[in-house]
Amino acid sequence: MYIKARVSLLCTYDSDADAAYIYLEHPVPPAAAERVIPFDIKDGMFNLDLDTEGHVLGLEILGARKRLPHALLGVMLDQNQEQTEQS
Repeated sequence: MYIKARVSLLCTYDSDADAAYIYLEHPVPPAAAERVIPFDIKDGMFNLDLDTEGHVLGLEILGARKRLPHALLGVMLDQNQEQTEQS
């Protein structure tokens, strides 16, 4: 059986580190990421954060400018600029 659903995700971007984080659970409880599973692909590094039961909490994407779809990165950069201006 195939189920299709749309859900909102929280995504953050750190321009200094060129790293994005896609939260599958938010907020991630302190020290909840019991296990980090790194995996590499050419020109990028990804980390899956898992809890003690093996549920995926989030995905970290290093080298995000090269790896993320332009539309998603653009939204995150626009949001970051708005937050900076409000501070």
